Amino acid sequence: MVELHGPVTIPPAVHREAGPDRSSITRVEVDLEALGHNARVLGRMAAPAAFSAAVKKDGYGLGAVPIAHRLVKSGARMLCVYSPEEAEQLVLGAIQAPILILMPVWELSRTDALYRAAVAGRLHLTIHEKDQFEAVAKLGRTFGMQMPVQLYVDTGMSRGGLSPEQFGDVLRAAAGKAYVKVAGVYTHFASADTDPGMTLDQHERLAALLEEHAQALPDDALVHAAATTGVLRDPRYRLDMVRCGIGVFGYGPERMSATEDSTPLDTPEPLQHAVRWVSRVVHVQRYARRTPVGYNATHKLKRDSIVGVVPIGYGDGYPISLTNKGQVYVAPRDGRPGGHCKVLGKVNMDQITIDLTDLVDDTASAELGPLRDAEVELYANRPGEPNSVPQVAALAKSSSYELLCRLNAAMPRKFLHA
Repeated sequence: MVELHGPVTIPPAVHREAGPDRSSITRVEVDLEALGHNARVLGRMAAPAAFSAAVKKDGYGLGAVPIAHRLVKSGARMLCVYSPEEAEQLVLGAIQAPILILMPVWELSRTDALYRAAVAGRLHLTIHEKDQFEAVAKLGRTFGMQMPVQLYVDTGMSRGGLSPEQFGDVLRAAAGKAYVKVAGVYTHFASADTDPGMTLDQHERLAALLEEHAQALPDDALVHAAATTGVLRDPRYRLDMVRCGIGVFGYGPERMSATEDSTPLDTPEPLQHAVRWVSRVVHVQRYARRTPVGYNATHKLKRDSIVGVVPIGYGDGYPISLTNKGQVYVAPRDGRPGGHCKVLGKVNMDQITIDLTDLVDDTASAELGPLRDAEVELYANRPGEPNSVPQVAALAKSSSYELLCRLNAAMPRKFLHA
């Protein structure tokens, strides 16, 4: 197995700039303590395989640098990103762990922010084709260093990567290259959450290929395949390293389907939801029964109602598919009990309307002041709540991945327990 960097000194979390501070109105909260808990749970579950974490797309849209620091502190031995730009964000944020870039990279210059990480051996490039391998070998020769590369094998995803024949070609070419080191071989499961049969087939294809080329592979090359659901699906898939993404935020197990021949494994400790999205009620009004609400009058009130306006919409990342279906949790500011409230009418670009009627005893005489400025929880961090990320994703016919990544970057991120 390749020796990965051990524990490193972690500087204080770096809070990214996210425009004006509107935290009193709308913010996304990321619980770094929950994130660390999840990393430790998944890391212990995967052991003795090394634990790595995917922080693509700015840490799933939540802030890659503070998230990466906490993950490294909690046991992540490598970080995976998709593009050089994402890797650069980590390097500039003082991340010292090795970084694996998943997309094919063909060139790198000495003026690039990634250059120092590359010459230090902390930048691993993924090889998708033989010509790209030759280009990376040339980079190593130009820099006078042995460039770590990982060979990505397509075992059924059909989304880039080396075919079995190309894998053999690259290995033979690597044998004669002094400036390239094959540091790993990996594949990616297409349906670990829903198709145990296909997942096993991909695993067996990789195993057969590795056996065929065992003599050409370095003894210390990392072999890896499993992301979060692969880790949960079967211990056989954990190999030398695992790459967990959505699981470090506390999501993933709920996506897995049980079958007669394969039942999803439970984590030894429950994963904690790490993300909470909150805003506030900015306007409250009474409306009579049968009043239409919102664009195209898609909802008509079935009773005399109290309706509140919340300043978030699809422009902020709240799915328009939750029109007349979504639920949020509202906590009045006078201390009275809160409750889940339905989204009424169409989700707008920058606002939704919600039904506050059940939070008062009498619609006609209730004081509206305590409802104005009430906290509104769009996404809860409590598993099982109707407004938790997995539940909202199911209702929106989406996924937890998409809901997190679509959160508008202009909204402040508040990192708890930094």
